[in-house]
Amino acid sequence: MMETGRRGFFKQIFTAGVALAASGMSAVHPRKAEASVQERIRGICLYVPTLGKASDFVEMMNNNAPGSWTAHPLTGSLTEHYFTTRQLYAEAQGNANTFVGVVDPATFAIVHEAIVDSGGSFHYVTYEERDRVTFSARM
Repeated sequence: MMETGRRGFFKQIFTAGVALAASGMSAVHPRKAEASVQERIRGICLYVPTLGKASDFVEMMNNNAPGSWTAHPLTGSLTEHYFTTRQLYAEAQGNANTFVGVVDPATFAIVHEAIVDSGGSFHYVTYEERDRVTFSARM
């Protein structure tokens, strides 16, 4: 299970992003106040199923960043990871507003290339442990 501090960090980041997006939208388009900001995130989460804590990360995304999440396991060869990531990133353009993942370093090298080759960049890349990298790509 993830540390409480790390959970708090991710929760603060996503809460701040949602609050910023909501405040920017309301200034441009006046509308009736809503009771909550639920379902604002339309996200894609990539993960490597063999990582022991990957399922914790996916669960955390669903719990701490409410919205519509699609989790995609990266299985198969590294070449398949490249093409899967590239396809998902291209499909996410205009359809999703969040693209995150938790992978091992070798897979991250492939995921990084796929996103950069598609014209993307990253908000953050965190090497949490020797065998675990979390990231958020810009949409």
